[in-house]
Amino acid sequence: MLVTGHAALGETGQATGMYLPELVHPYQIFVQAGHQVEVASPQGGQAPLDPGSLTEDLSAYLPLLEHTHAFHEIHPEAYDAFFLVGGHGVMWDFPAHPELKQLLESAWYQEKVIAAVCHGPAGLLSLTTADGHMLLEGKQVTGFSNEEEEAVGLSQVVPFLLEDALKQKGAQYSRASAWQAHMIMDGSLITGQNPASASKVAEAVCVRLRFPPAYAEV
Repeated sequence: MLVTGHAALGETGQATGMYLPELVHPYQIFVQAGHQVEVASPQGGQAPLDPGSLTEDLSAYLPLLEHTHAFHEIHPEAYDAFFLVGGHGVMWDFPAHPELKQLLESAWYQEKVIAAVCHGPAGLLSLTTADGHMLLEGKQVTGFSNEEEEAVGLSQVVPFLLEDALKQKGAQYSRASAWQAHMIMDGSLITGQNPASASKVAEAVCVRLRFPPAYAEV
């Protein structure tokens, strides 16, 4: 599970980071399915948290963010799937992070599952395939919508709108109504629109890992 290392919400003076439910709810599903889960961030160590996402029932999972691996330490062949956790922080450090780009492109080449939820698909924007095409080109994806960004009042704060950026990279973007769960599986690429979609994305990852691709695509 890959989380942001960016802690500042633009020029607002407010704190941001990863969105805790998008880590915890999938984590619970992965563990219950018998998978071993590790957490990584750009620099490793303590990863920042969106303070608005912390609730009493989720606080028991804060240790997951204390000693994260650094992206450069990860060997993609050692893992079956990579899950890009959302939170507004990723909008600043995921899109152009060279080590994340290298990691995910290697993982894709090795036919690993790549999943992302909410703002997490920002980490897919710069990825290219072995033949030089944008990885997102022609792929069915979703992610935090323009409507939802407007609803939380951050359309003018984030460096770009994720829905627009996904479309600009050639993705076939789809969305549900604001805050409704929406998950898309396009082969080994699995994306979810918003926090409500995190569990569905995790469940789809588990299906993909359990069954061969030919089954999962039916």
